Amino acid sequence: MLFSSVRLNLVRNGRITERVAERTGTDGACAPFEFISATLIGRLEEPIMKPLRRREERRGALAVEAAVILPVLLIMMLGIWEVGRLIQVQQILVNSAREGARLAAGGYTNNGTPVTSAMVQTAVRDYLISAGLPTAATTAAQITLTNTSTNAWTNPSDALPLDKFRVQVVIPSGAAFDSLRWSVAAKITPTNNMTAFVDWVSLNNVKITVDTNLPP
Repeated sequence: MLFSSVRLNLVRNGRITERVAERTGTDGACAPFEFISATLIGRLEEPIMKPLRRREERRGALAVEAAVILPVLLIMMLGIWEVGRLIQVQQILVNSAREGARLAAGGYTNNGTPVTSAMVQTAVRDYLISAGLPTAATTAAQITLTNTSTNAWTNPSDALPLDKFRVQVVIPSGAAFDSLRWSVAAKITPTNNMTAFVDWVSLNNVKITVDTNLPP
């Protein structure tokens, strides 16, 4: 009975180790060698193939997760962006209405000029421009001064003390409203126009009529 030895290099735990397999030469029998070879090949394939399969499976799972999550995240980001812009513009409109109401409440300017409704509208529009709103929005803005008191007057200078009035600013739908949006994607919210108003009271002085006729 003849024996021959074969040196085999095995990879185990990342290290190359040498093993000797004996082979018999009688009757073509090679059971010990074949058994050792089959065992070694199986042990070699197992630690090498498993990480590769797991890596490929993980890559596929990541691709599926990204395909499901990314559209949702994109819609959320666009929605937050659009809502944030609408809140900013709404605050600008409220501040502009307050600016016009302060002017109207005084009734007269610092140099004694009577305040008219047109002057209030100009003050509101100037504030919108200084706040950086687009020209399409500032030009199309609808600014109104409404007397809500029981006394009849059109211009704030004619109001009586504590007369109530309202200053309203409207950005209509269409090109004016679309110019306010930052996102180039489809509109997320159903809003297509914006309105802001403030209620104020007149701070005019009490008007006194003086009789120029001296008593007898």
